[in-house]
Amino acid sequence: MDIAKAFLIEANNDYDVVSILLENEKFNLATYHAQQAVEKLLKACLAAQGKIGIYKHEIFSFFLKEFNKLIDDDTMQILEDAVIPLEESWSISRYPDWTSDPIWVPSQRFTFEDGGISESRMNTVFDILVPFLKIRYEIEV
Repeated sequence: MDIAKAFLIEANNDYDVVSILLENEKFNLATYHAQQAVEKLLKACLAAQGKIGIYKHEIFSFFLKEFNKLIDDDTMQILEDAVIPLEESWSISRYPDWTSDPIWVPSQRFTFEDGGISESRMNTVFDILVPFLKIRYEIEV
């Protein structure tokens, strides 16, 4: 449970900076930190279930496998709709892509709308999983 709580602390840290980054027009970094917050929150849930050591950025498939009987289908679909696009953005929000023309420069291509959508997805996941951790495992920050 200590590992789960540590992940939750770090998830909240990433969560807190998203709005600051949006206010400072760092839209790609807001997207990245929204993804990181969600990734760490999912890892907190997995750690609470005794599943630790998943060193990947795209972990929803592990989460789904572990929690498909503990979280109802409708809620799991809401989570999937929020998490998967964030998982798909972790790399493109941080790294230039020189295979495209023009070169993809994340800090120049992400918009306020992109950042806001990422923040909304992050909020959706937190609204579901933070209470889940508190109720099921008595973990909170």
